[in-house]
Amino acid sequence: MALIRNFPVPSDRMAIISTLLNIEDAVVLEYGPEGTTHFSMNFFNKLGEDYPNRLFTTGVDDSDIVMGSTENLERGIFELDELYSPKAIFVLTSSVTSIIGTDIVGICDSLQSEVQSRLIPVNTSGLSADYSAGLRKIYLQLAELFAKPANTKQSKRYNILGASPLHYRAESDICEIKSLLREAFGYELLHCFAMNTTTEAIAELGNAELNIVLAAEALPCAEYLQSVTGTHYVYLPPYGYSQTTEFLNSVAAVIGQPVKEAMLQRLEEKNRRLKMLLNSPLLSRTPGTVFLKGDYDTVKGLGAFFKELKFNVAHSVCTHKITGTVAEGIEYFKEEKEYLQLLKDIRHCLVMADEDTVAQADMTNFKVCVSHPCYSHRTIAKHLPFMGERGADMLFEYIQQYVNM
Repeated sequence: MALIRNFPVPSDRMAIISTLLNIEDAVVLEYGPEGTTHFSMNFFNKLGEDYPNRLFTTGVDDSDIVMGSTENLERGIFELDELYSPKAIFVLTSSVTSIIGTDIVGICDSLQSEVQSRLIPVNTSGLSADYSAGLRKIYLQLAELFAKPANTKQSKRYNILGASPLHYRAESDICEIKSLLREAFGYELLHCFAMNTTTEAIAELGNAELNIVLAAEALPCAEYLQSVTGTHYVYLPPYGYSQTTEFLNSVAAVIGQPVKEAMLQRLEEKNRRLKMLLNSPLLSRTPGTVFLKGDYDTVKGLGAFFKELKFNVAHSVCTHKITGTVAEGIEYFKEEKEYLQLLKDIRHCLVMADEDTVAQADMTNFKVCVSHPCYSHRTIAKHLPFMGERGADMLFEYIQQYVNM
């Protein structure tokens, strides 16, 4: 059995809980041991997320498991309904209650007529899949549960799909997308799914003219919304100046409105200046070498950006199992020891990875945190994206520091 020495990859169950806790008019009731809920709250606190009065546990003991008693769960549902009157109560199994086959679907069905809140069972053990699969599952499930077709679309409004606190500096990337679409087209955000949202907001997703998909995990949700509400989507998380231009042109093609020419010229000029810098014979490292680790869309987007700049991409390591179409060269290590061995040989690189990797990488590298886990600080700022024009500006600065080492 392989040892996990550092930070284990979050399970699908953790991704589902983190998503549901972002629904402000709902609560999550976990049918499981108190200790697992305590661990969950510590995990989310490390991500900088506070969820007062949204995550609850019934608490189970040996007798409940052996006898199959669900009395605490039923009493917990009634208490939450009376105390908080949420629009929805998501009832989740823990690993142990899922394995013994607790029928939370039947319990929710039998109690629904006795409470005002909508009872929604979510059965997941957290033992067989990682957070990427959990995000994919819960995004689609929420859309199927709440989203409705709209009689009319709201003019110049769009949704963001696939926003998650499990994505490093997600709030900053959201703000950057908002800034780009406002300047380029005069479009404004309708709803962000699924951060800081509500059940009513999810129901209104079909009102937007366009969906912007920021993560591959939200693609099944985007396809479902397109089939049910007729809302088209663009999936091209923009990293770097060229990808930002491509992203804006893709949006323009869908909405039938050109990008403002001044904006395209500005992006082109910044890209020209970056490439001119890297052609300087005075730099100590040209071409440079970059090592990437993060979620699929981060390493895919950053990898394309650095390849355009003629960097050698030593490795692009995905932090989760990869589902669906895979970009060439992206790796996933099932055994942690294989990854740690690989990391030992990384020297004189621009390392862009999670904080654990940044801490362990050789000191000859120039190191930047671009993904979770990030355990030394909360990401408070909302003006420091990695996506879009401002994200490319920040990458420009890091590249300058690296090539001048």
